[in-house]
Amino acid sequence: QLVIMAFPMVLAGASLTALVAYYVFPYSWPFMLCMTFGSILSATDPVAVAALMKEVGAPPRLKMHISGESMLNDGSAVVFYTIFSNIFLYGLDIGLGQTYTVGEGFALFFRMSLGGAALGIAFGLGLITLLYYLNRRLDLEENVVQVATTATVAYLSFYTAEISCGMSGVISVVM
Repeated sequence: QLVIMAFPMVLAGASLTALVAYYVFPYSWPFMLCMTFGSILSATDPVAVAALMKEVGAPPRLKMHISGESMLNDGSAVVFYTIFSNIFLYGLDIGLGQTYTVGEGFALFFRMSLGGAALGIAFGLGLITLLYYLNRRLDLEENVVQVATTATVAYLSFYTAEISCGMSGVISVVM
């Protein structure tokens, strides 16, 4: 449910924001710059929604869905920003960015989002295995090693996805 709501709705929000920026703002921006601008602003912040749900006593499952969707919204906004900013920078003809056909754009989107998710799940499973063995070998007073391991694996997951594999590091960490 989270994936169905996160990615299409962020793209819809980015597109609507881009249309407002293109037709309403007086800056005469190119449309790909408007899409880049829209992808920056399209990720929602769930703080107000979480406070409202706490106030009205919403079920914990709904709270979990809202927080999970928010994290995926951030990751999908980064993916859309990467794609649209590359197209915009290529259009400037300064030697940066690249252009994509529609098929290549979809392939890049799925590689970055699904690849980042798969890499994040792999790192998560490795972390669970590592924490299981650390828990068996260490006393409860030595839990700082487990905390340091968790933070290290999160950073390593981001670096591997973003820098080494060209996938979404944010989605990798979220998964």
